[in-house]
Amino acid sequence: MGPHAGESEREIFNRKTEDISRTGKTFWLNRSYRAKPIMVQRLCEEAQREKSDCFCIFIEGGAVPIASDESAKQYSKDGLTWYDLPKGLTPVTGKIDSGAHAPVFDRLERMNNLIYVDLWNYGEFFDQKLPLKTRQGASTICAIKKDMSAHEEKMIARWRRIVAAGKLCEPFCVYLR
Repeated sequence: MGPHAGESEREIFNRKTEDISRTGKTFWLNRSYRAKPIMVQRLCEEAQREKSDCFCIFIEGGAVPIASDESAKQYSKDGLTWYDLPKGLTPVTGKIDSGAHAPVFDRLERMNNLIYVDLWNYGEFFDQKLPLKTRQGASTICAIKKDMSAHEEKMIARWRRIVAAGKLCEPFCVYLR
């Protein structure tokens, strides 16, 4: 999470929480190849079967500011059936191409206190033998709580400040165009 297309992190966050007040949800553009719609949907559907909610934790450091402010017009859960973005939603902006997708939130909360997460306590959801490793183009990752402190490939910088958290809602993550 960071500044984007001339907007500060705070401005974006305030706009997205206003979207939720008006429309019941918001779409947050993402391009991570490790959190594509089908992946996020699978993670959230598994959580639903276990009667749990799915959350996205926004941590400090990782997002690269992008100047592009193209606006998405439509979304799709499966890439086949497309719908117009909800009326009243502020623009969902960024580089809108085949790699553009968005997690869908019905609740967002900024963390005003200094709260940190230990990334050594999480592993990759889709390959639970691997620790979390963020990198450019993969700063959003589907994760599961798992002790990775003894893994030789764990991240060096283990502590990250939590900037915000969002509760994912149906359809959890969508393709954009």
